[in-house]
Amino acid sequence: PMVLKTIGTASRSHSCPTRRRPAASMVAEPVPMVFKTGSSAGKVKQGKITNEDVLRREVPWSAFKEKGIISKDELELMYQLVEIVQSKSVAAQAALIEMRSAEHAQLFKALLTGVNKDEVVMYILSLLDELLKQKPTLASLFHAALYESGGAIDVFEPMLKLLSRQHLFILEKTTVVLAKLLSWDHYIPPAPNPNLEAALARKLRSFAAWAVALLKNVDPQDGFDQPRVVHVLGGVQQLVSSAPGRIAFVEADGLPLLLGLMSGGHYGTHSAVQLLYVVMVVVWSLSYSPECASKLGHAAGLVPKLVDILKSVQKEKVVRVTCAALRNLVGVGSCSSDMIGAGVMKALLHLQQRKWADEDVKEDVDYLVEALEGSLKSMSSWDVYAKEVASGRLEWSPSHRSDHFWKDNYKAFEQNDGETLKQLVGCLASPDPTTLAVACHDVGEL
Repeated sequence: PMVLKTIGTASRSHSCPTRRRPAASMVAEPVPMVFKTGSSAGKVKQGKITNEDVLRREVPWSAFKEKGIISKDELELMYQLVEIVQSKSVAAQAALIEMRSAEHAQLFKALLTGVNKDEVVMYILSLLDELLKQKPTLASLFHAALYESGGAIDVFEPMLKLLSRQHLFILEKTTVVLAKLLSWDHYIPPAPNPNLEAALARKLRSFAAWAVALLKNVDPQDGFDQPRVVHVLGGVQQLVSSAPGRIAFVEADGLPLLLGLMSGGHYGTHSAVQLLYVVMVVVWSLSYSPECASKLGHAAGLVPKLVDILKSVQKEKVVRVTCAALRNLVGVGSCSSDMIGAGVMKALLHLQQRKWADEDVKEDVDYLVEALEGSLKSMSSWDVYAKEVASGRLEWSPSHRSDHFWKDNYKAFEQNDGETLKQLVGCLASPDPTTLAVACHDVGEL
């Protein structure tokens, strides 16, 4: 029930200046398809309802004043907001909220805390989603309300509680809105408040841990066939568009999760390819943070897996984002030599022969070839061989069939307590027939 489109992202402002940013943003946002027929209840059940559908509904706001959930002034404020919502002027809505930001934040907090009805929660979340799409800087107002009230006006906490709801629309909107609010790092408080800073950091970590825990149960073979997966990955994409969000995701043990999602599918269906693409967008976003890029480089098997994707996936958008991520990792720790060991040069030379609709792909491929050729010159034949064995994927590169290589390097297998020898023996259990054949050959040569 979901389609994907590319949208602009705030992640550009956090990128490392030495790393080229692709001209087109590669953050995919899940956008519900609009159906003109069918009941509203049916749309909610199937996850096809839109913000517009929700905001057209009439909600008995006065009932919440009578129950003491909101005050008379807050009711009047809500009526003003509803009137502007009906005019469909997002700019006017944003202007009203900016003019009385703390009051609106308190109103939203009161409704999300005191009202459990789906239609009310959906209305508030749809309104916030539309506002943040049109004007992302409104996120600062909710941070300001928290700091200026000494923590009393906290919209984040009731939203975190909504993550346990089973309603798909509420889950989708809560995930995206909360990710945008928590990952926003452009607000500078008037005075430092260590307690509130720590509280916000805890909320960010809680959100990241929730997303990672939910995605750990995903079977990559199912791809994007599960709406809940689409919604949570959409939130993760938004989360890693900021430096604090990237760090929170990595600290929540997100890197092994990404590797698992990349490794489990065979990319034979559109759904599996789409899942891989979105996962690669997250990896690409993480690669812009020096700290996260370093952790990506140290994540066991991740760089070889990126190279494997270049070799096996033909879809241009997947190749584009994978090349962009690899480009950001060039020169990070041992990433360059890891790429060479995994056989990236052969894959890149093949990609250079293809024609691309997006010029960014060709530019990234050419950059990688030039940069890695420089690294290759500084590596001995043993260095290249050891990196290849460490990657767990072997090919019939020249070293394997060179008598000179074996005569010159057989003693090197004893280095580091036989580390490369142990890794070569490990390749004998590979399900890949080429890797298995090369490993048997090398054991024979040794």
